[in-house]
Amino acid sequence: MKLPIIPERAPRRGGRLMRLTGRIGLKLLGWRVEGEFPNHPKLVVAGAPHSTNWDFPVAMSTVFALNLRIRFMAKESLFRGAAGPIMRWFGGLSVDRSQASDVVDQVVDYIERSDTFWLCIAPEGTRKKVERFRTGFLRIAHAANIPILLLAFDRPNKVIQLGPLWYPSSDTEADRIAIEKWFEPYQAGRKHIS
Repeated sequence: MKLPIIPERAPRRGGRLMRLTGRIGLKLLGWRVEGEFPNHPKLVVAGAPHSTNWDFPVAMSTVFALNLRIRFMAKESLFRGAAGPIMRWFGGLSVDRSQASDVVDQVVDYIERSDTFWLCIAPEGTRKKVERFRTGFLRIAHAANIPILLLAFDRPNKVIQLGPLWYPSSDTEADRIAIEKWFEPYQAGRKHIS
């Protein structure tokens, strides 16, 4: 299985066993990765469409196969008890969603304290079909002064398509509209699958 080259400045983790596990996962699930990763130590990965629980095993198989260290946000209740260490091992960041405006600040603080940090966010914010993307991923990238890698789940072809880098402007609404337009071909025929 041919996978994209991981640039030297990307956050890394794992070894042969993790890479082998990821490759086996991708093969069993029938997915492949196309495109190139940018050589940036910090960025937001905007992955869409997010319509199924299968996104997580596909994404984690990809991350393991590439020995990448990808972070994702999850509500703090998922980190209670024995689940906490497991969630953190997978790359989860505990965020307090009761103060929505503080989530951006919480995540930007994580980014600023790290040498390398790739954060994966589903711009839809849910697996349900939405009329428009949420803007948290844009606000995080803009506040942290980092680019956004657009990543599409091309379900009919079972391809994780790495897209272009997007440099957020101060016009969040214009950025949101343009990014949604890039994702349109991957949203066509989108079906919710549990």
